[in-house]
Amino acid sequence: MYRWLLFDADNTLWDFDAAEASALERTLRERDIDWSDEVLGEYREINHRAWADYERGLLPKEQLRTIRFERLLERYQLDHPAEELSFNYRTYLSQSTHLLEGAYELLTTLRPHYRLGMVTNGLREVQRSRLLNTGLDHFFEFVAISDEIGVGKPQAAFFDYAYAQMDGVDKSAVLVIGDNPVADVRGALDYGFHACWLRHPGVADQKHLGETYRIRDIRDLTQLLVF
Repeated sequence: MYRWLLFDADNTLWDFDAAEASALERTLRERDIDWSDEVLGEYREINHRAWADYERGLLPKEQLRTIRFERLLERYQLDHPAEELSFNYRTYLSQSTHLLEGAYELLTTLRPHYRLGMVTNGLREVQRSRLLNTGLDHFFEFVAISDEIGVGKPQAAFFDYAYAQMDGVDKSAVLVIGDNPVADVRGALDYGFHACWLRHPGVADQKHLGETYRIRDIRDLTQLLVF
């Protein structure tokens, strides 16, 4: 049924939560900033809001690299260089090799049967490095990164870029797989692609997405696709 499978990256193939926590802890401890689950939770909320604003076109991509740390430092009334913290965090994140369980094996199984692409809202220096570090780079015929394109999911211009890499295939033969109900699922459906929502355990249910498939584990994808 499908000729192309387009995978989101973070929390779809990569275990971003684990990588994020590790990189952030290392970054803050180097500056003798107190580390706790509360700090991690606060950063994640700040980060989520920043990326949501970016995806809605409300935050320029140039601000993404530092605004998260500016807001975190402001929240705890700390006087540290936000740009340096941001740089160190991105460096450590780019070095991460955290994958979701079964992700590499899944791509190995799918690659002989489908053409694969990666579609990610992310920063170039982080995503390109992680592709190499985790050995995923050789699976994908193209990688679309919002930071390189200048626009992110769910905007149509992002999917225009991805679609241009796929030799004019009918849109109904393209399945986007991702964990974000707005950027991945809604963006794909609005563009005319099919969408598979990877709804991780603990994530609030949303009953009216209109997704083509819904799974709870990335390894479940093999049960949906006919080889």
